[in-house]
Amino acid sequence: MPEARIVWRGKQLNQRTVAMIQAAERLAKFQFTILQGSYNKGGVAASAGTHDGGGAVDVACAGLDQAQRQAVVRALRQVGFAAWLRTPAQSDWPYHVHAVAQGDKDLSRGAANQVAEYRRCRNGLANRGRDDGPPGYYGMTWELYLHYHPNPVPGVQPPPPPNTTISLGAMEYARTHDSMNGVWGADRAQVLAWAAHPKVAAISQAETRPPAGVPWHLHFQQMVKKIQLKFKLPATGVFTAATGAVMQRYGYTIIA
Repeated sequence: MPEARIVWRGKQLNQRTVAMIQAAERLAKFQFTILQGSYNKGGVAASAGTHDGGGAVDVACAGLDQAQRQAVVRALRQVGFAAWLRTPAQSDWPYHVHAVAQGDKDLSRGAANQVAEYRRCRNGLANRGRDDGPPGYYGMTWELYLHYHPNPVPGVQPPPPPNTTISLGAMEYARTHDSMNGVWGADRAQVLAWAAHPKVAAISQAETRPPAGVPWHLHFQQMVKKIQLKFKLPATGVFTAATGAVMQRYGYTIIA
């Protein structure tokens, strides 16, 4: 199942990445300034695609001394990021910390390659130089950190788990009705959000809502057809058990 996306401090990230950053801030004892978040395809050319998917973040170092910069790198590594201090000597960029969350389900190919390089004790750059950060955290993941620190950010409630149950009854109702509230309305939104996720790419982000003047039920039928075509199913526009079975492969539960 894809990671649950949110907008946090004005940047698009996912819930797992945000929880990791919050835990790292507690270790470093100060709040980070986020330069660049995730799901930012083509946003910064120098990023070489590492921010196209999830789990990637850049932390600003303006106003930080060398000890504070290293504290950011160490704290991010401690909670499961592959993290490095990037300097102007390396390329045309300011001092910042680049970090990729190990184990994130939405990593871009470039970010996944950087994690692999990190585990080889390298710097994640094209020159494949030696790692220049604090050693000892190469095998750390967020899940392993949580195992030993089950409440890493006291006073901060973890976000609720994303909805992963889709009702076939709700899908049939969505085919013929525009107004949907409560759980059934959430199911319709969840199906469209899943279909628009980069790893599914059956529809675009713009198609998670109908265009002006198009009724919701007609729009939903068209989007279901696109999902069915994507996965080589009969394009009926009816969300059947066979369509639901596709979502099951992504970790969803289909109920009556």
